[in-house]
Amino acid sequence: MIALFKGLGLLLDDNALHREPFEVQVAHWRDKTDKQIDEEVELLTVAKKQWVIASIIGWQAISLMLLGVIAHQLWQHDYHVTFSRVVIVFTSWVSILFVMWYIADLFDHSAGFERWLRAFNSRARLAPDADTVECVADALEMARRYPEVLRYKQEVTNHREMRHEDIVIMREMGHLRQYSEIVRELDRYDGAPKLVVNG
Repeated sequence: MIALFKGLGLLLDDNALHREPFEVQVAHWRDKTDKQIDEEVELLTVAKKQWVIASIIGWQAISLMLLGVIAHQLWQHDYHVTFSRVVIVFTSWVSILFVMWYIADLFDHSAGFERWLRAFNSRARLAPDADTVECVADALEMARRYPEVLRYKQEVTNHREMRHEDIVIMREMGHLRQYSEIVRELDRYDGAPKLVVNG
């Protein structure tokens, strides 16, 4: 269970990192080594298995306990099984499952199944199933156009393999630079036609 708590702690650290300024995220991933990332993936693999088992047991225990409370209230004074009581128990059971599903769905974004997948994907090595041709081509184009994107790529590949998150960062760096250029051009644009000088 120690791995489970360490894994959840790593997920929470990832969540906190995504709330940090983009420059902090860039520095964080630029300085990571292959050994650090591989150790994190191993930890997440063990922790995820423990999380799945604990989640199934925990949610089932809570739902059965709530159902037991409802049944106890219905049959507290007599033990006659009636159609209305069966309907009440069944609808209560469905309602409990729906509420628990809704809570689990909210929880999913911070430490649930979706967050585990994102943690694995961000640390994955470049592969066709994780990085589309369009995404990699976009990152390549950004590295060709902007020196800071190329510099990030070079600093990373000097000490480790590129990961999925590196592609995300390179694209985002390039898009931010593009945005700044477009805003500057928009500020200077006054609608006047460009003069064409014929030689």
